[in-house]
Amino acid sequence: MKKIVLLQIVATIGVAAISALFGGGSAALSAFLAGLACLVPNALFALNLSVLVKLSPSYSPLFFFIGEFVKIVAIVLLLCLIVMLYEDLVWPAMIGSVIVVLNCSFLGLLTRE
Repeated sequence: MKKIVLLQIVATIGVAAISALFGGGSAALSAFLAGLACLVPNALFALNLSVLVKLSPSYSPLFFFIGEFVKIVAIVLLLCLIVMLYEDLVWPAMIGSVIVVLNCSFLGLLTRE
């Protein structure tokens, strides 16, 4: 899980940098905020899951599904908050960042040892 979170941090910074090159500061901030909106709930989910599995291994599938649901709701709410509050939002940068950062989970799973 640590590797996936680190990969998402790198992807967020990378997409924000690429967005800055092509779209300027507003695009970079849009991409960065969207990346954080995906990254923070995922990092909290990973931390929560690692702690709860150690405390009670028999309930780990239940913790996983509840945590995944909460993570998805948190991502959607944070993205809605960004859309409502950030007036200079650049949609392609935001959507691109969400796609790249969320797909890091699959990439991290494919590269595990």
